[in-house]
Amino acid sequence: MVTALVFNLFFAAIDPDIAEKIEKSYAALIERAVDNYPYFNSEGSKKKINPALVMAVIYQESGGSPEARSTAGAYGLMQIMPKTAGLLGCDYNSLGVPEHSINCGVKFLAALLSYNRGDLVKSLSGYNGGTYSTEASPTTDSGLLAGRIYDNPETKKYVVSVLKLYELFEKRGSSRKKRAKSRV
Repeated sequence: MVTALVFNLFFAAIDPDIAEKIEKSYAALIERAVDNYPYFNSEGSKKKINPALVMAVIYQESGGSPEARSTAGAYGLMQIMPKTAGLLGCDYNSLGVPEHSINCGVKFLAALLSYNRGDLVKSLSGYNGGTYSTEASPTTDSGLLAGRIYDNPETKKYVVSVLKLYELFEKRGSSRKKRAKSRV
């Protein structure tokens, strides 16, 4: 069952209309946010979050809809929970404004990446399932994800999906840059 799920996620296509909307509407806001909120990797070096990762999280969390709300209470483009917003010093009620949602979401990602010393899988697991859950109940399956991801089917699916979307947004960005260079 898990193999079929992973197979379907790895070969799923990104909806080009939603991807285009996210890229066109939010690219400048994302660039500013990743410049403002770097993280520290395992060597202690300051790193900038790749904007394609932020686009992948937005795609997965809200499909690019700024007013998205989950039944659990997450709100905005990057689906921030009220308690998380408070811990980050973000105004939960303003998360329907794309700039506020992106700043808060990137701040959260940067905090998770710094805490996890740049481990993207653990950070995405924490983003979806919570840092405590990721540490208290990690998967014991063998392989690259062992001990790095919350042992919860939804979180496993989320991490794999965001990683795939990240790859697709990265490829879209590379293709756009190549097309722009060929026009010069």
